[in-house]
Amino acid sequence: MYKQLAILKIFAMTLLMLFTTCNDVVFANSEDVTDKALDISAIDAFMAKEIDRLNIPGASLAIVKKDQVAYLQGYGVSSPDGTQMTPQTPIVIGSVSKSFTALAIMQLIEQGKIHLDDLVYVVLPGFQLANKEQSNKITIQHLLNQTSGLSTYDGQVAISHGDKTLKEHVQSLKNINVSSPVGEHYEYSNLNYSILGAVIEQVTNTPYKEYMKEFIFKPLEMNNSYADSKDDINNTIAHGYQTVFGIKVPTEQLIHDGTVPSGYIISSAEDMANYMVAQLNEGHFNGKNILSANAMNVLHHPSSRVAHDTYYAMGWEVTNDAISHNGWTENTYSKVLLDGDYGINLQINAMDYFNLNEYDAIVSDLNKLVHHEQPSNTKSNPFMKYIIFDLIFVLIIVLITRSIYIIFKHNNHKTSIFRTVVNWFSLIVFNFLIPLFILIAFPQLFGPLSTVTLFAPGIGHLLFIIPILLLMVGVILFRKLLLKKPNADVNALP
Repeated sequence: MYKQLAILKIFAMTLLMLFTTCNDVVFANSEDVTDKALDISAIDAFMAKEIDRLNIPGASLAIVKKDQVAYLQGYGVSSPDGTQMTPQTPIVIGSVSKSFTALAIMQLIEQGKIHLDDLVYVVLPGFQLANKEQSNKITIQHLLNQTSGLSTYDGQVAISHGDKTLKEHVQSLKNINVSSPVGEHYEYSNLNYSILGAVIEQVTNTPYKEYMKEFIFKPLEMNNSYADSKDDINNTIAHGYQTVFGIKVPTEQLIHDGTVPSGYIISSAEDMANYMVAQLNEGHFNGKNILSANAMNVLHHPSSRVAHDTYYAMGWEVTNDAISHNGWTENTYSKVLLDGDYGINLQINAMDYFNLNEYDAIVSDLNKLVHHEQPSNTKSNPFMKYIIFDLIFVLIIVLITRSIYIIFKHNNHKTSIFRTVVNWFSLIVFNFLIPLFILIAFPQLFGPLSTVTLFAPGIGHLLFIIPILLLMVGVILFRKLLLKKPNADVNALP
């Protein structure tokens, strides 16, 4: 029983640490275009420090001021072969993709092809959720503002099931239900923007990737941006890395054809600079107008309350006067921040599920630097938590292994009735109730298993494997106790 208590305490402590964490020499390529108002040396020194501290393989940075590109820079490497990361190196930008999808929808609204209050099932034949009455209430605006009632959980599950066409992906939602009444409150869901991608295809009779290329990438001169990785004929897309037990490991992405509008557009820092200029200047870029000033204001207007003073607009979050959106995939990270006259885009070809707050903090500190403020003096080692996690999991596995050994160890000691009762109690609680509770609560705490193991390989897998091992040991012990002879030993309990 003491061994069981030890395993439980260690595992509970690990879960608590993971839960609180989740809710929390550099190669350079200088550009000729700089802004004398920026302290370039301070920015580069800061980036070098953070890249080293966070063990980031490669990053690229774009800073714009008003309608001008102020600074472009690449740091580190874009792939295991040592290729340098440059401002022209494209990466998958995660949920920053949502702002592109929202922009395309607003273009179609300006053209009168759709309206914000149009019902989705009318615009998109074949769209149907499990509850027909609720799904028939969803409008284009509900999807844009994340108020459709579709759940965060179902949106996370969709990430690992994106190997369908966009149309097939939307048609597969017929068994999905809303988690709250349509229009009642904000709930972030990737599904909202995947559906909007299908709306774009339906209304324009054009594949999503072709629409983005023709009406957004081309007019904004985004020459290294794609909505389909196969369009990168020169194979320039950065290779992504994941953090496995604290070690950066190069990995390949799954197929995400059906979820590109919500999280898998590809772009470079240089291209994102042009994109930010258009966002900061009411849709204007280099003599072209991709959206009217009024429509751009609607796009940025805070609509649904996220938390405290943060609101969701359309593909953007608005906090006070700052507009931003971050995005991450299984092995890349990106964030755009528009604050005053400045726009900042940071791209990282790595993903660290347990240090996302550290990545976001880089952008916050860069924003301080461009506004001539001092960044935070962070000296913490973010990988110390991995050392602790690794040691805890090793200890748990050792204890479980020892428990299994003791089960099969021959022992003829007699056992008192009291000890027998304690052993039965220990078996029921530690080998059945607690593991089952963890497995049931797991999705609610950390998201669906398929997504957690995709985004946090290693630790995510162990959070599932350990309860399964405890259940297996429990079944063996249960059988052993049922078949034991009178006065036989049941000290074999872990």
